[in-house]
Amino acid sequence: MTVGLLYNKRKKESVHYVQLLKKKIEEISAEENIDGKKWNVVDSGDYFHDAATDDVDLLISIGGDGTFLKTAAVAMKRDLPVLGFHLGTMGLLTEFDKNDMDNTVRRLVKGEYVIEERMTLGVQIENSEGKTLYKTTAINDCVLTRGTLAKVAYINLFINGALVDTYPCDGIVVATQTGSTAYSLSAGGPIVEPGNDIIVVTPICAHYIDGRAIVARSTSKIEMEMCRAHNQMFVTADGYANIQFPEKGKLICAKGDKKVRIIRIDPPNFYEALRKKASERRERVLHEE
Repeated sequence: MTVGLLYNKRKKESVHYVQLLKKKIEEISAEENIDGKKWNVVDSGDYFHDAATDDVDLLISIGGDGTFLKTAAVAMKRDLPVLGFHLGTMGLLTEFDKNDMDNTVRRLVKGEYVIEERMTLGVQIENSEGKTLYKTTAINDCVLTRGTLAKVAYINLFINGALVDTYPCDGIVVATQTGSTAYSLSAGGPIVEPGNDIIVVTPICAHYIDGRAIVARSTSKIEMEMCRAHNQMFVTADGYANIQFPEKGKLICAKGDKKVRIIRIDPPNFYEALRKKASERRERVLHEE
């Protein structure tokens, strides 16, 4: 069994825990000696660059939920399971606590875990002739939004070929269940419990009272185009790329072909974790003031 560790090399704490975790996994796997299998740990490097994932059986993300998303994107391409080792505040995706390293590693080595599969979002931008200009897979969300100083956007939203409405707004977020607690939530979207494969469509600052979020089936096809010409619209997927959206283009979001496979050893209650995360965020803001 070969484990790859991905992290942000610019953070000293992450680099420190890479060494501790590598030593702990190798020590415990030698102690347990399950079926005579030796666990090897490799430093797969910084997720900002091409990660060394050849011959790796699983990945461990070292950092917060942001680091986990980037690691999960790497893991998804190779259908690898990923475990989140969080540093600092509680994350909703990262359950592996630095204060419980020995117990967690031991259970990982002994195979005492389950793999939770999460739906992804296929994202595609087409021009007016139907030619694909950009294509990717998002774990959290895809956002069509206006530039910082740009005028209000008028976006036509279609679901399964039917026009839902024209939204005068700052943009629209299309999110998976995983992304329901990210940007979509900030824009007024619903919190969705894990296990529900759905698509949430949330307008950003809609300029009328009926601009509510929509919860669609996972099999739904979400399409967006501009009702009025607008030369400062952009598309982002999980906050990575920032692609300028063509004035007469079309943005298509649908259930992705791949799933994210998350290793769960002792997952916290979703609502308890959500409450603690919100509480920690408030305390941090108050402390900074």
